[in-house]
Amino acid sequence: MSERKLSGVIFDADGVLQHGGPFGTEDWIWPARRHRDFITGFYSATPPEALADVSAFISACERALADAGWPQDAATYLARWADGHVIPDPAMLEDVRRLRAAGVACYLGSNQDAFWAAHVETALGYGQLFDGLFISCRLGAAKPQTAFFEAMLAQIPYPRQELIFFDDKSANVEAALACGLEARLFTGRAQYLRDLEERYGLEP
Repeated sequence: MSERKLSGVIFDADGVLQHGGPFGTEDWIWPARRHRDFITGFYSATPPEALADVSAFISACERALADAGWPQDAATYLARWADGHVIPDPAMLEDVRRLRAAGVACYLGSNQDAFWAAHVETALGYGQLFDGLFISCRLGAAKPQTAFFEAMLAQIPYPRQELIFFDDKSANVEAALACGLEARLFTGRAQYLRDLEERYGLEP
């Protein structure tokens, strides 16, 4: 059994801690495909600066919805989007609590715009659950850029050799490894628990 020290675990959000909800897969005033097409088009057309500020994001979304002929107010759309876009995995969040209770710090390392950063921090409670949130819109860089990892690591009070990073995208795992982080591809809860046990003798 490895005796390597583990001081902190860094989790990706989408595909690791949380999964896609029903929004965009069910008809709601618009057909489901139209919701998906709107969201894809919105992100393609919205400049990065509008994604880095919550108020600017909301204003841009309001304009895009009006242009697309959305028949209700934008606040209704945004509320439904926020409520139905992601579903946190309760077992993964309980693992975070157990790890922290065992003295292992837990961090979020995620690519998110300002609107979703605020949502996961407050509405989903990640701001209180984790020891730190490291989100692309706040760091000024996104995974798999080296700058994302270096900015995050500069704020974590542990050596990178004492951390492990889990992400469901291989490009992000490879970038983390290149920065000297221990990193594993997340393929499911059972596998990541085995990774923790085999590498550190620790099971949440």
